[in-house]
Amino acid sequence: DEDNDEDNEHQEEERREDVAHAYFVEKYLGCGGYGKVAQCTRLDNKVKMAVKIVRNDMTWAGKREVAVLQKLRKLDQDKNNLVRFAEHFEYKGHVCLAFEMLDINIYDFIRSRDFQPLHLSEIRVITQQMLVALNALKSVGLSHADVKPDNIMLVNHHQQPFRVKLIDFGLAANVSKIHAGTLIQAIGYRAPEVILGLPLDEAVDMWSLGCVLAFMYLGQNLYPIRCAYQVMRAIVQMQGLPDDHLLNSGIYSSCFFSKDKDSSNPSWRLNTEAEYMLLTGSKTRRYRGIFDKLTSLNDVTKTRPEVNDTTEFEDTQAFLSLLKRMLQVDPQKRITLSEALGHRFITMKHFPHDANPNPYMSAAFSTIKKCQLEESSVKFKHFVTSKTASCPSDERPPTRSLDEAKTTNDGTPATADRTAKGNNKSPPEKAGLDDATAAETNQKPLHLNEATSPASDLHDSAGDSRSTDERTKGFVQNKEKIFEEDSTILLTADQDYKLMQSKR
Repeated sequence: DEDNDEDNEHQEEERREDVAHAYFVEKYLGCGGYGKVAQCTRLDNKVKMAVKIVRNDMTWAGKREVAVLQKLRKLDQDKNNLVRFAEHFEYKGHVCLAFEMLDINIYDFIRSRDFQPLHLSEIRVITQQMLVALNALKSVGLSHADVKPDNIMLVNHHQQPFRVKLIDFGLAANVSKIHAGTLIQAIGYRAPEVILGLPLDEAVDMWSLGCVLAFMYLGQNLYPIRCAYQVMRAIVQMQGLPDDHLLNSGIYSSCFFSKDKDSSNPSWRLNTEAEYMLLTGSKTRRYRGIFDKLTSLNDVTKTRPEVNDTTEFEDTQAFLSLLKRMLQVDPQKRITLSEALGHRFITMKHFPHDANPNPYMSAAFSTIKKCQLEESSVKFKHFVTSKTASCPSDERPPTRSLDEAKTTNDGTPATADRTAKGNNKSPPEKAGLDDATAAETNQKPLHLNEATSPASDLHDSAGDSRSTDERTKGFVQNKEKIFEEDSTILLTADQDYKLMQSKR
C-alpha cells in the first residue's frame, strides 16, 4: 500500500508538471497579418494572460519580437509603461508570446464612445505616460516604429482610469539598424522622413505620438490612413512643402514631388495624383476626412466649441503648442522626448498658482490622482517657447494670448522657440505633471510615473491602421539560443483541454 501511495504521489507530481506552464484558450481577441491574439488562462495559477500566436510561416517575426522583448527586460516595465512580457514558447510550429492581460486599446475605447474626443486632462496623462515609455525605449537604443491608438492600451480603466501601457513590439528595432528607405509605421501615423526615404531615428515615434494626440483630441485621424500620397498631400496642405534639403535627399522624394525643369530657378512641387500613379504604379484614392477641412494645424483646436474659461483656453493653447512641435515635418526640428516631458502642457506650469483651484484645474488634478501613478524619476528639459520665455517664471503668460511660435516661411519654429542644447543651466527635473496644486494635495506637486491585447497589429480596427511594409531584416541575436528551454504547452479549447482533463 505504501508503494502504491508513493506511485500515486509521483504520478500526481508528474501531472502537475505537465500543466505547470499550460494555457487554456478562452477566446480570440483579434487576428491579422502575423497571427492571432488569444485570451488565455494559465492553468498553474489561474491568471488570465494575453497570448500572441504567430503564424507558423512567420516564425522569424516572432523570434525577432522575442529578442526585442528580452532586451526590454532590462527596464522596469511597469514604471516605464510597457506591457509586461511573461514568457515565450513554441507550440505546433507557432511562436507564442505571453503577456499580462490588459483592458482595451485607445482606438477601441474611443470607438466605444462613438468617437467622442477625450478631455485635455485625459490626453495629458496618456501623453505623459507614452513619452516615458518611448524615453525608456530610447535608453536601450530602440524605436517602437508602430505607435498608434491600437498599440496603447488602458491597463484597467475601472480601477485606474487612463493608466496606459505601450504594446506590440513586432516592428521595434535598434535605431542604429533602421536604414533610410525602410518602410515602417501605419500609413496614417507614418513620419514624413519614412515616406520620403530619409535617415531615421527615434523621432519617427514622436511624429506617430503626435498623430495619436490629434486622434484623441479630434475623435478621428488627422491624416489619411490608406495612401501615403494622400498623407503627403494633407501634410503639404496643412504644413507646407517639406524643406528643400529634405526633398533633395529623400530616396522616394521623386514619387511625391517634382521640379520644373524648364524653370531657371526650379523649385519642388507636389505631384498630381496622375503623376504619382504613373511614377509608382500605385493607385491612389482620395477619402473624406477632417484633413480636408483644415488649412493649418492651428485649425485643429477650432473643431471644438469656443472656450470661455481662461484656464481651459490656456491649456488648449499649450496642447496646440506641443502638437505642432511633435508634428514638425523636419525631424531635426521636431521636439525631443526630454523636451516634450518638460513642455508646459505636460508639467501644467501655465496653470494659475492659486491656493483654491478652479473647477477646470480641479478636474485636471483629479484625472492624475485617479491614475494612481508612482512618482517619476525620468529627467526632462524645460521646453521654453517664445511665450513662456518672455515671462518671469513666477508670472503667468498673458491671458488668452495664442502660444504661437515665430515661424519661418515653411511653418517651422524659429530657433528661439526651441530649447537651446547648451543653454539650459538649471539641473534637469523629474518628468511628470509638475506643480499640480490641487486643494486636496495642499499644494504638493503631483507626478506621473516613469519613462494591448499585446499585438494590436493583428486586427484592422482603424481601417488600414495595422502594421504594413514589414522590414525584411530581422532584429535577432543568438537565434539558436532563444528557444533552448521550451517546456511550455498551449491548450486549445476543443481537443487538448479534454486530453488534460482525462489525465486528471
